Parts: sequence; C-alpha cells; structure tokens
Amino acid sequence: MLDNQIKIVASVSILPVIADFLEDLVEDREFERSAKMHVNNLIAQIRKLDDRVLNGANMEAMEQQIGIQQAFRQWVLQNVEHKL
Repeated sequence: MLDNQIKIVASVSILPVIADFLEDLVEDREFERSAKMHVNNLIAQIRKLDDRVLNGANMEAMEQQIGIQQAFRQWVLQNVEHKL
C-alpha cells in the first residue's frame, strides 16, 4: 500500500507531464472552444500546484520529480502508443 508521501511525490511528478500533453493538444486545436477554456484552467491549476510544491524543495526532490516524469513519458510511449 502506498503511503501519502509517495502519493504526493507521484502526483506532483506526473501532473506536469499531463499539463504538457494538454498544452500540446490545445496548440493542435484538439478541443472545442468550451472544452478549451476548462483545459486551460486545468493546466494553470497544475502549474500553480507544481510551483507551490516545489517552492523550497531541495535538489534531490527536484531530481526525483524529473526522473519520475521521464519514466512516465517512457511508459506512455511503450504502453499506449502501440495499443492505439
């Protein structure tokens, strides 16, 4: 079972990647106007949370976040792309 600290680290590591994906989709005009507003709001909220959590974080925590982000992107490439 995952403890809350692990859940926090995983969440704040993966959410910025999701925001990056959403930004790419907005730029590619994948959302209708009404959805685009909500998506942009979600992206802004993710960025605020990321800034708040990382404000004052040590270098080890930041490196850990980057490592999780890279691993998540790799997982998506290996597990999602080939199944579509």
